[in-house]
Amino acid sequence: MENSPEKFYREQRQQAEKEQKRLTRLVRLVALYRLTAFAAIFVLFWLLHRHLFWATAAAVASLAVLLLLVKWNVGLEKQLKRNLVLLQLIGDEQKALQFEYLHFPDGREFLDINHPFSYDLDLFGEGSLFQFLNRTATYSGGRLLAGWLLHPPLSGTEIRQRQEAVRELSGMPGWMLNFRTEGNLLRESAEEHRSLLAWTENPLKLKQVGWLRIAGWLLPLLTFLSAIPLLLGGSHLLLLFFVLVQWGFLFSFKKEIAGFYRIFGEKSKLIEKYLSLLKIIEESAFTSEMTGALRQKITRPEPAGVAVGKLLKWLARFEYRQNILVGLVLNSLFLWDLRCVFQLWKWHAQNREKLAGWLESVETMDALVSLANFSGNYPAFSFPEPGDDDFILEAVGMGHPLIRPEKRINNDFSVQGWSKVLIVTGANMAGKSTFLRTVGVNLLLARLGAPVCASAMKFTPVTLFTNMRTTDSLLKEESYFFAELKRLSGLLERLRSGEKLMVILDEMLKGTNSEDKLNGSRELVRQLVQTASVTIIATHDLKLADMEQQFPENVRNYCFEISLSGQQMVFDYQLKPGVTRTMNATWLMRKMGIIPSQTTP
Repeated sequence: MENSPEKFYREQRQQAEKEQKRLTRLVRLVALYRLTAFAAIFVLFWLLHRHLFWATAAAVASLAVLLLLVKWNVGLEKQLKRNLVLLQLIGDEQKALQFEYLHFPDGREFLDINHPFSYDLDLFGEGSLFQFLNRTATYSGGRLLAGWLLHPPLSGTEIRQRQEAVRELSGMPGWMLNFRTEGNLLRESAEEHRSLLAWTENPLKLKQVGWLRIAGWLLPLLTFLSAIPLLLGGSHLLLLFFVLVQWGFLFSFKKEIAGFYRIFGEKSKLIEKYLSLLKIIEESAFTSEMTGALRQKITRPEPAGVAVGKLLKWLARFEYRQNILVGLVLNSLFLWDLRCVFQLWKWHAQNREKLAGWLESVETMDALVSLANFSGNYPAFSFPEPGDDDFILEAVGMGHPLIRPEKRINNDFSVQGWSKVLIVTGANMAGKSTFLRTVGVNLLLARLGAPVCASAMKFTPVTLFTNMRTTDSLLKEESYFFAELKRLSGLLERLRSGEKLMVILDEMLKGTNSEDKLNGSRELVRQLVQTASVTIIATHDLKLADMEQQFPENVRNYCFEISLSGQQMVFDYQLKPGVTRTMNATWLMRKMGIIPSQTTP
């Protein structure tokens, strides 16, 4: 954004509030005009009733004006609804800039405690990274964004392409707001989306298509020709005969007509939503490779907006049957319902496979908009530089993106080469776990193609594995300790198979005694330094730091220090080389009155 995000949303809100007042006044005014036009039909007819021609003409003119006013009112109501959605989105973003984001969908349906890292890094659920990022306007876009979080790309080329697209879109805040507004006019359910996808997978059945193709133009032609004798003063029987023939056709296809009306009618609003999103993409001039490819996918050989627009026109024509009088005339003269059914069947046969691809393009753009919105909202964040050679993770001023800037403590961090273990010690609440999540979340954002919460960052795209919140399972009759062992066993199995991993462990083997814990932790470190991995371990066990002496080329010690002064405990949350010198558990227990401040002999 050229301006600050705060200024952009403030200006957008002012414009939207001004438009809201204008539309509200217009709607009230048009309502008054409609009432006047309605009254004029009867008043003018009564005043001119002595002159039937002029009375009828005045009444018809008033009716025409009334219909135009009704159409105008429908358009105004749509604009009013759209503006209300826009105001809601702007208000949501203004809250998000203040780190109030719990009103967004949290993606708890994607929670998986067995995933290699999502549960430990708080990717889903209340206060999660997904809730912080997600601005998707389509059901499938939200699922795609969740899929990107769970399985981010490892290819440096793909990451660079996505970065380019995110950069481009983040410089188009007005475009993104327009895209999201159109998408949020109708919130689709999971069932509605699944039904639409299923609709693209199988062809619709329609019996006697060949006969319908011929009857669709032949019967109306014969019907009109049969009216010539009547116009010349002859019999009406031939016209009546062909009208009855048309109704015979309609009756024989009544199940198909009802079925098509139900199938297409249920999807018309959702299709209209996707049409508006497709048109927004079509009418945009993109420069990045990824967004350009998405646009090309929906514009060649025929623009998707044109094709879907044709479908909506036939759906609107099919709706004429809802008016009994209009439906009676159209079906008597034009075999109207069957003409609509045939055209809808034809459209579906020609475009159903393309429609799946168009929907995929929309959902991809929808997910990209979420990442770009994140980038635009936090311009201080930077795009990291992916590397393709030996392992590197270098970050300057790295912090956790979900912590408010005024409370966030940033740290420089660097590790190069495989077979490295970084042991982080520190007192309770000193910042060890937050630091582990900071590294994990920023590496994940980097792989997503999004900016990271750092001044600068270089990284090697690598698979993440964490063990920070292992849970026990009563259902599987597993203890906490056994569940952790299973997770660590799975980690070593992957590493021994040759897979390269970035491993983050928080206080290993918590479910056993201190001696077993230390011995087991030491043995795990010995195995980790023999694999193509980079591991960060947070621990309270200072003896584990002795592993640096045994493996000086592979193990490095870091710590978070605190200072205790009287009744005060001071944290600086700064990562430092070495081993912590201060612990605070006993001090905290004394301060809280759990143990006496002075022991008696």
